[in-house]
Amino acid sequence: MKETKEKFFSGAGFPIKPVYTPDDLARLDYGKDIGLPGEPPFTRGLYPNMYRDKLWTIRRYSGFGTPEETNQLYRHEYELGQNGFSIAFDAPTEAGIDSDDPRAAADVGATGVPVDTLLDMEAMFDGLPIDKAATAIISQTMASPALTAMYFVMAENRGFDLRTLNGTTQNDLVTSLGCLYLVDQIAPRHQMRFAIDFIEWCIEAAPRWHPVSFDSYNYREQEISAVQELGILLATAVSYVEEAKKRKLDLNRFIRPFTFDMGCHNDFFEEIAKFRAARRLWYSIAKERYGTTDPKCWQFRFHAQSAGCTHTTQEPLNNLVRIAYQVLACALGGAQSVHANGFDEGLCLPTEDSMLLSIRTEQILQHETNITSTADPLGGSYYIEWLTGKIEEKACEYIREIESRGGVVEVLESGWIYTEFLKAMTDHQKKIESGEKVVVGVNSFRLSRESYKAPVSRPNLKAAEIQTAKLNEVKRTRDSRRLERALQKLRAVTADGGNIMPPVMEAVRSYATLGEICNVWRELYGLWRIPLRP
Repeated sequence: MKETKEKFFSGAGFPIKPVYTPDDLARLDYGKDIGLPGEPPFTRGLYPNMYRDKLWTIRRYSGFGTPEETNQLYRHEYELGQNGFSIAFDAPTEAGIDSDDPRAAADVGATGVPVDTLLDMEAMFDGLPIDKAATAIISQTMASPALTAMYFVMAENRGFDLRTLNGTTQNDLVTSLGCLYLVDQIAPRHQMRFAIDFIEWCIEAAPRWHPVSFDSYNYREQEISAVQELGILLATAVSYVEEAKKRKLDLNRFIRPFTFDMGCHNDFFEEIAKFRAARRLWYSIAKERYGTTDPKCWQFRFHAQSAGCTHTTQEPLNNLVRIAYQVLACALGGAQSVHANGFDEGLCLPTEDSMLLSIRTEQILQHETNITSTADPLGGSYYIEWLTGKIEEKACEYIREIESRGGVVEVLESGWIYTEFLKAMTDHQKKIESGEKVVVGVNSFRLSRESYKAPVSRPNLKAAEIQTAKLNEVKRTRDSRRLERALQKLRAVTADGGNIMPPVMEAVRSYATLGEICNVWRELYGLWRIPLRP
């Protein structure tokens, strides 16, 4: 029979047959490779009843303007039914520089919220129920200690015990230095040390906090495949564990709080298979490779987000459909929390309408489609199980490739990983230009003119002025002697190889700015030049 294409491939390049049968799973052992939901190897999900017991958390990644404006945004999101906060910091904050830096003026509050001192964190969460809705601090590894310390001190000042506080800090080396291209960064090896310091400190001081969320979302946005995404993600986690072994840390305690964050793209079944393969592969790594005995260490707990790179600026309402399919794949793949993008994010920060629709997309999926009635409804599909195995196999090979090159610190410092991203982006663009990859409304089914205009949100152009005035007031009123002692202590502890978190906490309590804390490390280690070419 004549087919619509000469050959069919998955997004990762696997040839796809017209139909799959038990013959394609001849070597599959149901008990060993699939099992039941809630049981090793967790292929079918982390919990026996999955969403019958607890729906996934709706957590949008958001923030803009000033901390006060973001506070109003979070209040509105919570009222609409969002049950978790995920902070989108602006570019200067992500880089660890202050809003009054002359280079920062155009970026303050433009694509996220600026946080310079403890005062900003207090303003952002004023009146919000942080005991009922957990917060994710989505920050890069050099800024993570200070920004999370601000959140911790804010919580303490409100009477919360850090030992019972729940939340997450991203703290992922590769997504920080492999994708964001931030100014004034120190070398990966030093940032890896800070990341491990932070995890080690949280294990004792904030045991319910997740001090790392390995995040593949940002580098998947650079058009690498599902296999590469999973390979880099787990290779990063492996590198962290290897650093913990060097410190002779208890791996059961070290690995237990790990969480993960992934993108979800358009290849519907491949994305579902990727999530299932991730659980099985992580179980193998945590239990068999590292010998952990705590079952919590074996569980691949993950957040997923619809893929911004698949959303188009042409006919942006089409993105509503893409987002809905991607969120459906997240749910069928067993995510613990999900972010549905705003349909207009290719144009601007989400407008109020797109924010509402992103939350409603998840609520309709949770309450109207009946997909939550059974765990892993696609388990046992010949195609899904074959694809899950294929992704696991190829991701293992990619992990070995990264390890053969010395691990994630080495592939960052050598520039190899940037070459991988460049190849993927170039290949993706060529396929769009040639028509091999169809993007509806862009290179296929293109209208002669746009049939509608989407509203565009505008940043607060006075955010830099407002933040600078607040900073000046903080610097005028804080105890300068206490501040100097705290920064000197941080400098000494860092130079001596001690854990950086105790002096970071004291610096935050002294109203040190984010930039002042990070400048201590810049002065000690110098700035690192990103090797975009190996």
